[in-house]
Amino acid sequence: MRMMSKESSSKIYHRAECRYARKIYKRNRVQMNWEDAEWKGYRPCKCCDGGKFLYGLEEGEIEYFAEKYNMDVNLVGQIIYVRTEVGCWKIVYKISRQKFILLHRNYVKGRISLEDVEKAPYHRQTDMSEAGSIMKYLKYIQKHDEFKQNMPADYRKLPQDTRRQKAYYRAAQKRDERKSARRLDNLFAIIERKEGIKELSFC
Repeated sequence: MRMMSKESSSKIYHRAECRYARKIYKRNRVQMNWEDAEWKGYRPCKCCDGGKFLYGLEEGEIEYFAEKYNMDVNLVGQIIYVRTEVGCWKIVYKISRQKFILLHRNYVKGRISLEDVEKAPYHRQTDMSEAGSIMKYLKYIQKHDEFKQNMPADYRKLPQDTRRQKAYYRAAQKRDERKSARRLDNLFAIIERKEGIKELSFC
């Protein structure tokens, strides 16, 4: 739910935790969900509707969790970066959706610097839907990377009991198929180079 003043000419809605929401006189206070507020012509408050403000609401829990699971969690502007031993993550707040989205960077060998994390290309983590909580993503990241660290060399040994385990199995299967295709391409390239050398030797 969002809060606004029925007497306000600026037509701005706030989260209940916003300092500006607390200044609204009780007699003027109106509550509704953000979609209805926008339909009525209200717009989000720049103070309380962003990654920085929402990070502050969960900061204590975030810091405790990050220390417990050896994560680096950094707020840079309105973006939250998460670094673990096996990957980099980016949590971005989409004001148009009033939700966070999660992005991931693959193929990270060891923890890298915050500067490099900011420059890195990311892809959307499609098996994780939009969320209203940063902690929901941190718990997902911890489970995801723990699984990745303990993943067996042969993907066929992976469990397939839950929907998520089946998704990981299919992803690992596709990675293995791509690796096999690359190995085959490299083998053909080597053979072609050797054949070329033989042809030149007879000229």
